[in-house]
Amino acid sequence: MKPYKIAIIGIGNIGRIHAQAIATIPELKLTMVFDMNQENSQTFAQEFDAKSVATLDELYSSPEVDAISICTPSGYHADAAIPAAEHGKHLLIEKPLDITLARIDAMIAAARINNVILAGVFPSRFRQGIQATRKAIFGGRLGNIMFIQGTIKWYRSTEYYQDSWRGTLEVDGGGALINQGIHTIDLVQWLGGPVKSILAQTDTLHHTIEAEDTASALLKFESGAQGVIMGATSCWPGDPARIEIHGDAGTIFLEEGRIVRWDLKDADADESARMLKLEAVTHNGSHDPTAIGIGGHRRQYQDFIAALNGESSPFVGGAEARKAVEIIHAIYKSAQNNMKINLPLA
Repeated sequence: MKPYKIAIIGIGNIGRIHAQAIATIPELKLTMVFDMNQENSQTFAQEFDAKSVATLDELYSSPEVDAISICTPSGYHADAAIPAAEHGKHLLIEKPLDITLARIDAMIAAARINNVILAGVFPSRFRQGIQATRKAIFGGRLGNIMFIQGTIKWYRSTEYYQDSWRGTLEVDGGGALINQGIHTIDLVQWLGGPVKSILAQTDTLHHTIEAEDTASALLKFESGAQGVIMGATSCWPGDPARIEIHGDAGTIFLEEGRIVRWDLKDADADESARMLKLEAVTHNGSHDPTAIGIGGHRRQYQDFIAALNGESSPFVGGAEARKAVEIIHAIYKSAQNNMKINLPLA
């Protein structure tokens, strides 16, 4: 079987992670890249044995492209994705799908109308620890869930935001939550189930940016469980993202998706020890956005290939990828209006 031909739009830090992941998968071939910086695009293309194109129209219309990974700044995702869908190209889009729900909904509609696959990049969902935790929760092994807490106490330097789209409302759509915290927020709702209401506060305490670098929110889940989200890029030197789940029959803690506590009433010592060894410690983005590995993205691409083959739907389709953005918008709305916000948003 010939490999699927894939293009990348946007070749910044995350675009490189995508290219490196693609290079490890025989069923994929990176054929084209596009970036507004044509010099960088050409250098990148040469490094990964692909073709740099001067216009998006050339990429969209090329028979050498079956699917496109969109890795541009967040607020430009829909601008690239909708015409790509209209040209019949399947789509894998970095988080967030876009920065507004209206643009996300337009993207989802374009994919549906043109019968193309749309998937959002949330590689943390593929971690073994996350998968085992969800199975335990939905299998009733933690009993009734009382609390779910997600904390992303990260740090970003002044230089990270300097002369950049990052932290701007127009292109980033916010700050620490929609850019850095979104993976953990997605996991909190995926593990905890639908969120019913949110009461939040956001601040800009350390950086000179438009958006928040420090935020916290109280969540009420439809199940009755309570939750907390804390997200920041102001906490030096930065800690691994952490999720804590407490039920009346068990407790599980995770750091960067790896299980660090597994205390269930029905678990014996052997199971608990085995779960703690399920995955090795990996690099994380707590203080360096380039410090993540390609393993999660590689698993995301393997899932994408299964969808292209018609074997399954994408693990994180458009509607699923939308959920974290809706929660983040509810947090922003709550903080701005100093009031509890109910979901779904009107």
